[in-house]
Amino acid sequence: MDIKASSTFPQLLLGLTVFFGMSHSALAVNLPTTQQKTTLVVSETVQNMAKNVVVSEQWARATFALAKAGAAYMTLQNKGDSQVQLVSASVDKSVAGVVELHHTKMADGMMQMQELSDGVLIAQNETVKFVPGGKHIMLMGLEGPLNAGEELNITLTFADGSQLSQVFPIKDGRKVSM
Repeated sequence: MDIKASSTFPQLLLGLTVFFGMSHSALAVNLPTTQQKTTLVVSETVQNMAKNVVVSEQWARATFALAKAGAAYMTLQNKGDSQVQLVSASVDKSVAGVVELHHTKMADGMMQMQELSDGVLIAQNETVKFVPGGKHIMLMGLEGPLNAGEELNITLTFADGSQLSQVFPIKDGRKVSM
């Protein structure tokens, strides 16, 4: 592969290693010079953010039969030695058409939900709670109700592309102690 050298070349190499799933790998690239081509070999360790995250206390709120939106909650603990960034969540399309990371905030005396478009940063050894009235996974365009006693599989995606799938029991929110 021939690539012109630029100030973003290291980021390009890191991006390629993440895209192709290489970790602790070497990537060889031919760089053009004035008279000849030089091969540059870069060894980059790509961290797998998902492996450092522990999910606990996960659950999804049961909905009524015609509901078009639902929510899921959890606790995320970063056991790694560097920060991780949760960038998205997903479910099977047979469950919901859109899944977003949200938080609830007070604006003009009213509680409003807002998408966390940059995701959620979790510092090393930090715990972040997704709870009713705070951060949550918003499920929109539900294809059917979320019934108490059933389960929902949610996949969490991190900034490095790594993923973590978890089973979320569906519970009656009136009966969940926070």
